[in-house]
Amino acid sequence: MPQSRDELRAGIDPLSNDELSRMADVVRAGFSGDLARAEAGLADPCGRVRAAAVAACLRLGRLERPTIDAALDDPDEEVRLAGAKAAAKTGGDSLVRRLASEKDPLVAEALIFAMGEQRDESAYPALCNAALEHPDALCREAAVAAIANFERDDSIEVLERAAGDKPAIRRRVAVALAAVDDARGTDLLHRLAEDRDWQTRQIAKEILAIEEGDRT
Repeated sequence: MPQSRDELRAGIDPLSNDELSRMADVVRAGFSGDLARAEAGLADPCGRVRAAAVAACLRLGRLERPTIDAALDDPDEEVRLAGAKAAAKTGGDSLVRRLASEKDPLVAEALIFAMGEQRDESAYPALCNAALEHPDALCREAAVAAIANFERDDSIEVLERAAGDKPAIRRRVAVALAAVDDARGTDLLHRLAEDRDWQTRQIAKEILAIEEGDRT
């Protein structure tokens, strides 16, 4: 089974036995309700322990906005990733600014997801730009999915351009078009129903069938 990007990156820098022990303590704290132990992990010198502490505090429902913002500004990408995942559930400040400066594609993808989940209209232009211009294909795909959460008809401009991207992104475009009430959206679905990628064709045809059923 191929490894995920998380697994591949995590294997680059193995933890010492002491670090593994501290991380295990923090993880257990998140499940046992030991908030003090979980919060103590936020100041650990090991980034992956700090990341585990962010997740533990989130699980305990005691992750405050300043802690999330600190995680998003952490020099360690594992901590920033944990902060971005937390922001998807609780919100975070300046996600657009952080996306613009984020170099790690996994963190950027998580930030994009968080922006889509929060549905902050001020983030919409940045998501449109990411859908078309981000150098990482998974980030472009995530941005198309995030745009769909806003259910804005004017997203058709972006979706039309994204429909020329890689197959996985074209599939996301087809799904996103279900939320677009625009004749151009229907035209694009018909185009995608003839796409060379069979999954894109299938998605587009299913959405068209639903639309046609709603009109009868």
